[in-house]
Amino acid sequence: MEVIKTLFEDKLLPDTRDPITVFSIPTCEGEFGLFAPQADVWKKLSYLVALQIPIQCAFAAIIYTFIVKKRGTPGAYLLGWGLIIPAACILPYYILELVDVHNKVIRLALGNVMTIVSFRCIEAMYSTFPNPAVEASISNYVIYYTALVPFVWDSTTNSPKRSRRTEVFSTFLWLFFVFHAYSLLLSFMIHHDFKPYANDAVKYDRFHLNLELFTPQHLANGYLMVVLTFLNLSLAFGTSAFGLKALGFSTVPIFLNPLFASSTPTEFWTKRWNVMIHQTLKYGIFHPVRKMFSPKVAILVTLVVSGLYHEYIWDLQHQCLNENGDHNCHKPIFGRLTMFFFFTGLIILLERPVSKLMFVRLLSRSSPIFITSTLLVLMHVPFAHWYYGDWVQGGYFNEFAAALWQIKKL
Repeated sequence: MEVIKTLFEDKLLPDTRDPITVFSIPTCEGEFGLFAPQADVWKKLSYLVALQIPIQCAFAAIIYTFIVKKRGTPGAYLLGWGLIIPAACILPYYILELVDVHNKVIRLALGNVMTIVSFRCIEAMYSTFPNPAVEASISNYVIYYTALVPFVWDSTTNSPKRSRRTEVFSTFLWLFFVFHAYSLLLSFMIHHDFKPYANDAVKYDRFHLNLELFTPQHLANGYLMVVLTFLNLSLAFGTSAFGLKALGFSTVPIFLNPLFASSTPTEFWTKRWNVMIHQTLKYGIFHPVRKMFSPKVAILVTLVVSGLYHEYIWDLQHQCLNENGDHNCHKPIFGRLTMFFFFTGLIILLERPVSKLMFVRLLSRSSPIFITSTLLVLMHVPFAHWYYGDWVQGGYFNEFAAALWQIKKL
């Protein structure tokens, strides 16, 4: 245990980097420094992911032996709902106490055990796995639990599909672009306190509804924050996918250009935005519920679980370790994330009747796809701070800056 604690001894807070160069920017007062990425953030993130893999594999072996092989029996359901899922939800809090991680970027990885074990345990109980190859053998099943990023399974060999060099290289190029784009945009947003366009009426730490949510300033700020969130998730999950591809495993693409290639809200949320979490909820919640209830009920339950799942991850990420003097103690507003996903569900449910309106049909036919996609994103922007607001107030984005290139006023 002491060895594990030693790995996370440096809390990486506050940011103590020194600029590698100092320069001035035309039209801006004062001097600016360029700060290099802090490798320790990435190293400790890797340590925490690696620490959880044996735990996930142990759960996989138990689930395969006592649930998959005994599917449909009272004992399988009792073990899954009564022991495995509660244990997977509680265990990350004990891991957090053990490693005593304060940096919220690293803490985000603590959700791996709960996400992988809980939802895939439900798949096992209700036989809603994504590919038969997953359950072809216990070794396949254990591999399935090693990573949150979905593997591509080869149906002819019943094994994970091998990645190609071109796939690894293209993923590297994409990550290279995302890393530097995220560095630039995050530097810009931090410099302006995440509101380049002044708007004091909308508070990121509040849960409110007013007309200020539809002002041009809030829409502009919100759109930039949506892009920032997209780059953040693309880099975080894409790095994990790249690691798997470098090891020889092909993985499912996580983002498929959602901001500029989506033609409908359904396409945005189910086919392009965070395919990884979509598949997790699809096979772990929607399909099991659909076996017993109507599609509308299954959608409603999936939206509720999606909201509660994100509430759990946010709570875990923002746990205050008071006895050790947490650098930035923030308590997320419970229910705000769930309301955001209810709002997205409402947009999806209204998609069919609204799409029949004449002006909507004309707009969709005559507008370029990136215009349509941008309008779709703007539909979510007024309430998107219900999602990213805690990341701003809790310091997550600021703490991620230490893992990137950063331009900061001195």
